Amino acid sequence: MRFKENYNIRSYEVDLNGALKPMQLMQLLQESGDRQMRAEAVSYDDLYTKEHKAFVVSRMNIEVFEPVHKYSDVEVQTWIIPGKGANFPRGYEMFKDGQLVARAICNWALLDTVTGKLIASKNYDMESYSMDAEPELTVPRRFRLPKDLKFEEVENSRVTVSMIDINMHMNNTVYASKLYDNIPEAEKYFITSINLRYVHEAPLDSEFKVYRSEAVDPGDMDPRAEKLIYFYTEAGGKLNLEAAVGLKKVKI
Repeated sequence: MRFKENYNIRSYEVDLNGALKPMQLMQLLQESGDRQMRAEAVSYDDLYTKEHKAFVVSRMNIEVFEPVHKYSDVEVQTWIIPGKGANFPRGYEMFKDGQLVARAICNWALLDTVTGKLIASKNYDMESYSMDAEPELTVPRRFRLPKDLKFEEVENSRVTVSMIDINMHMNNTVYASKLYDNIPEAEKYFITSINLRYVHEAPLDSEFKVYRSEAVDPGDMDPRAEKLIYFYTEAGGKLNLEAAVGLKKVKI
């Protein structure tokens, strides 16, 4: 009932501690979803160019249990979760040597690129896809940026061509790298969770700003973390993303 793909972690996908970087983790999860589409139904390219439809992400919640190191062999399992309304949820799990090392759930909307309207899940047949139940995460699916936190601007850049995808805006996995780049002393920490709420797209050549909070007690947001940092980003002057990242010290 799940689609499975195997990968070997390459040397340029890891950080200075030899562990898989967050953007590359997201890419492996979503690459598996793309391969499932191609194997079980329609490739994403055909969906976009022939059916004139596009999947747009709204939320992604990831929890990481153990670092995955260079040259490790991993298995990614992904599956469709029965949706409601205009929501097309998908689950992911990554295993190394049979041990669960990461788990995620992502909410997608399906957009008609001609009319700009959302397509209800009941109106798009996904019966050919491998399906399973929603994974049980230990981090909350929804969150809000605390109103009493102060945020500082930590990056002001532009969305470049290397960051975009077929939709002509920043690929959703690139945000993980943007957050990672703005964690103070990131090399000393292991990311235990990444919670993302995508609000607005970041088109090519738009001004892109990252705002970061001070580190806070994670509380219920991530029981395994030692601290939590909140972020939000702006693209073209509009709120673009809200995020929360759980961290704990790397074991030496």
